[in-house]
Amino acid sequence: MCRRLLRRPRWRRRACRGARAGRPDDVAWHPRNAGGKAIVSSVALRSPPGERGCGMRHVLAADIGGTQMRAAVVREDSTILARMSAPTAPAEGFEAATERLALLFQQVAARALAPDLLAIGIATAGPVDPTDGTYRHPPNLEGWHGRSMAPVLAETLGMPVRVGHDATLAALAETRWGARAGAKHLIYLTVSTGIGAGIIVDGRPVLGASGGAGEVGHLIVNPGGGKCAAGCPGCLEGSASGRAIALAARAVVESGERTSLTASATAVDVFAAADAGDAVAGSIIGDAIGHLASGIASLLAVFDPEAIVLGGGVAEALASRWDALIEAVQERALPRYAAGVPVELTALGDEVGLLGAALWAFDEA
Repeated sequence: MCRRLLRRPRWRRRACRGARAGRPDDVAWHPRNAGGKAIVSSVALRSPPGERGCGMRHVLAADIGGTQMRAAVVREDSTILARMSAPTAPAEGFEAATERLALLFQQVAARALAPDLLAIGIATAGPVDPTDGTYRHPPNLEGWHGRSMAPVLAETLGMPVRVGHDATLAALAETRWGARAGAKHLIYLTVSTGIGAGIIVDGRPVLGASGGAGEVGHLIVNPGGGKCAAGCPGCLEGSASGRAIALAARAVVESGERTSLTASATAVDVFAAADAGDAVAGSIIGDAIGHLASGIASLLAVFDPEAIVLGGGVAEALASRWDALIEAVQERALPRYAAGVPVELTALGDEVGLLGAALWAFDEA
């Protein structure tokens, strides 16, 4: 097994005169006018035919999570020209979130000065139907079931829109632009607030009959254990996600165990306490590692991949404990996989979702 250190792609300045490269910390969100209403005009973002700059194609890409949505202009060589973010705020309603994203696209396109915007690709927490972008009971985007942003964005911005599951598109990015570029069989496992996977078989993403493939967070790894946000008891997401780690911390605090943790501790707090020597926090992280390893071992047996690549906040936090994760996987996996299939952190950093969304759009353009 090999451990791959997390690396972020370089932010490169365009060779074309007059363009500006985005910065990783670009945030410019001005959603409301004096009347308190979000401002989104209907405007086509396609550039005139004569303005084709360097001759490379460009697309708009978005990555929508339960907390934050990000938008970027991406060139076909994987260069991110500009990136901006805004809160997802699903509780404010689907229409408000769609309006926020439309405005974010307009802002990031203006900042990048990119010619020839061909299409829009959106990577989103799901499940989501890839044929029309309709959400199917997304546990982390409450109230969005049965809705699709694609028609409104296509009409507002004047270009085709393609929507896919965030983990699936991240897996696509790994096989095109990541450390495993060229891989035909790969699994991208996102371990964050929730857990999901993108699965590439024979060079193609596995989507399933209704776009629900890859919901591996609901594999049962801990019978009788905690429930995920969707209510499945003992599943991987309910046992090893950021949400599960936080709930485990609350449970031990309420039980009266001696610990530096508080009932409001987040997964970040638990990792910090474990690093500081808190035995209870260390035990919570150790349990999560074991359950995650069980899920990885199952994926190895089912899909026979060339590699499993992990991303997401919890996966990144496990970097200092990677040897423990690999050891736990080796204890649980079939011998043929335990010694021969790399389990590693993504080299694309937190841009992996945006890059996957861009590829999804380029494939449509």
